[in-house]
Amino acid sequence: MGIVRELLLVKGERKAKKLVILFDSGAARSLVRSEVAKELTTPKELPIPVEIVVADGHKVSCRNYCNLVVEVGGKEIVIQPLLVDSLPVPLIFGALEMEAYMIKLDLARRKLDLSEFTGSMLTL
Repeated sequence: MGIVRELLLVKGERKAKKLVILFDSGAARSLVRSEVAKELTTPKELPIPVEIVVADGHKVSCRNYCNLVVEVGGKEIVIQPLLVDSLPVPLIFGALEMEAYMIKLDLARRKLDLSEFTGSMLTL
């Protein structure tokens, strides 16, 4: 597991804003602070709540998600993070979306490895 922090442009239907994003290979799903999501876009309700276990071990029930556009390596990609009331950063980019977009972490340099990133989502 590893993490890389990047300051990137994030867009919603209401607003665009540069945010500190934590690319976290230990987080399966992408997560966004609820107040950040509401500032940028209109959250949507999940069909059923999704329960997640956060880094300190406690469980959080997520009832909403949103659509956000993140500019990575000069390309725009769409993510659908779950809304969480308290996070250490505004947005956590999870491993499932990193894998889908072929974004890797260069932990030695603390940077994103975009050598295989095309801006397209890989689906099987």
